[in-house]
Amino acid sequence: MLGNAEVGMEKIVADETLKKKILVADDDAEIRSLVSDVLSDLGYLVVTVSDGAMLYRSVPSEKPDLILSDLDMPGLSGGTAQALLRTSPETKDIPIIFMTGQSPERQARLVEFRPDTRILYKPLNLKELAIAVEEELNPSF
Repeated sequence: MLGNAEVGMEKIVADETLKKKILVADDDAEIRSLVSDVLSDLGYLVVTVSDGAMLYRSVPSEKPDLILSDLDMPGLSGGTAQALLRTSPETKDIPIIFMTGQSPERQARLVEFRPDTRILYKPLNLKELAIAVEEELNPSF
């Protein structure tokens, strides 16, 4: 028989394994922190990176359920990272939500537009962020 402390720890471990993992990529530390805090408060596991190259390199090992990425980052843009991730059977089906402060004309040059491409505009509306994440992770929402 397990003691109360052991039972409690098993529940915590079980709860952690059920949480969805979200990878947040943005070159703006304040945006990363804000989005991470909001998503953590909603019960998600959050991993953050500061650019598109780190996004691309970390996805295979982190295995996120969802990616939230700035569209326009120095070096490798979010759109380029998306295009690269779509070439691998291991990562091609991970949903991506883009965040941007760019105009629609500039966006068209930065992302491979598909009918299911979701873009949130900065400054972020936190309610829209929460709804978009929930809809991507739970399509029956």
